[in-house]
Amino acid sequence: MQIYKSGPALGEMADKFKHIPFLKSFGDQRLHEILNASRVVIYEPDDLIIPEGAFGDRLYVLISGKVRVIKQKNPVAVLDQVGELFGELSVLGDETRTASVFAIATTWCLELSPGFLQKLPEADRDACHALLYRYIAEVVARRLKKTTDELAMAVRELEVTRRKLAELRRGSEPKSWDNELDEAIIQLRRTKEKLAQIGRAADTGQAPD
Repeated sequence: MQIYKSGPALGEMADKFKHIPFLKSFGDQRLHEILNASRVVIYEPDDLIIPEGAFGDRLYVLISGKVRVIKQKNPVAVLDQVGELFGELSVLGDETRTASVFAIATTWCLELSPGFLQKLPEADRDACHALLYRYIAEVVARRLKKTTDELAMAVRELEVTRRKLAELRRGSEPKSWDNELDEAIIQLRRTKEKLAQIGRAADTGQAPD
């Protein structure tokens, strides 16, 4: 891990961060304040960014690179889009981290602690809190929708597989039984794995890979 810039030196780079959706919603002055209280951190491949089970209120914005989310030693998501958030749920309360996050490639992150908001004037503090929580809610809603869509697809695949097995039981040609049954079993295994991935993703609030 290497700290690239932090504090006022980072605040002076506000123009470079305006294109990131999460940050541009705050406006110029508030963005400057946010960056003054943040830092850009560079992680090398396999560096641990967030440890599962630890306490922490740091929110991370992906600037470049790629990270993997792992829960109980099971990979549940890969994030590689500029502006993606992770670690956002711990911002909402004194919760332990529900998953670990590792860098896959050289990764640049903006590390933000919501504690800085307490130092702002009351009007700005309330406005920033509202923007922060609204954006987190949008992120969680998008990930939930994707998980729901994946679940619906898995259910459809499972139903197709069940119908296929029912047809086989009603009477296929003996010579085709083995091949068709093997195909059905393979499909069941794929569906089972997809459902397992969705379940693990739902536990962390992340979208399945």
